[in-house]
Amino acid sequence: MNKLFNGQWLVGQTYSMTNEKAIGPRVVLALGLLYLIWGSTFLSVRILLEFLPPLVITYSRNFTAGFLLLIWSIWGGHWKKMSAKHWRVHVQAGILLISLGNGFMSLAGSIVPSGFSSVFMALGPSLLVLFFWLDGRHPSLRKLTGTLLGLIGILVLMSQKSLAIQGKESEFMLGMFYLSVAVIAWNVGVFRVQITGANSYHFTQVCAIQMLFGAFVVFCFSTLKGDHQQVELLHLPMKAYAVFGYLALIGSMLGFSLFGFLSKACDATLVSTYTYVNPIIALYLGFIILDEPLQPILLIASFLILFAVVLISTDKQKS
Repeated sequence: MNKLFNGQWLVGQTYSMTNEKAIGPRVVLALGLLYLIWGSTFLSVRILLEFLPPLVITYSRNFTAGFLLLIWSIWGGHWKKMSAKHWRVHVQAGILLISLGNGFMSLAGSIVPSGFSSVFMALGPSLLVLFFWLDGRHPSLRKLTGTLLGLIGILVLMSQKSLAIQGKESEFMLGMFYLSVAVIAWNVGVFRVQITGANSYHFTQVCAIQMLFGAFVVFCFSTLKGDHQQVELLHLPMKAYAVFGYLALIGSMLGFSLFGFLSKACDATLVSTYTYVNPIIALYLGFIILDEPLQPILLIASFLILFAVVLISTDKQKS
């Protein structure tokens, strides 16, 4: 299964489920860093929303990371000639993953807590099971069970307005709409890249294309919306610049590098564990740093969704 960042999934790598390379100290270190880095991106976005509009955060972080990945891809000799068909696929993926996925998730960040968003986005593997089922790839009973549990967990979350950020209860359903668009668009993008066979290029190349085109679309909408009038770069505190740098350089650049290394160094099932470890980290970081409450109903829904991801990602059925 292909993954991209933001607590989020990288498209552009293929994995062998039969890879049985030994797990050494470098792999353990890389996996631990990936858990922490991608588990903290939801919190970072939530903090940055205190200083910048959500769409500005989305396009600026992706422009920065995409440009750096483009330089890395070209100077590192990873850039390869791409067919027109695959160009279209990755441009479309950029709109789905970055413009809609990252964009709407950032919009939701001002309404619902960061931990809530991370748990909601963990619905992704369940959606992919449904998408591939519609495409004619029949899932196993284990995957169907996991998908059902994931959907139940989301319904539990959507029924609880009290889980919204204090003072935002009246906008809770709008936040649910934003997150629904984000998670559906994200996984449609992942699905499209897989079924079209456009994932044979180096991750720096495809991620640069997706980030830059996706960020450009968000930039256009943000400009038309007048977001730039709310941004005063000279008056932003150092905290805002530090968090932005963390998102762009650590969350994107280092996160992608670690994921690229792990995808070749160990089994795909082990790499995919970040899908259900990240929300746990995001929940507790939000609780510790932002005092986001860990309400019992949120923990119950989190258990259902994360257990669903475990069932799906550990299924040995051949894809």
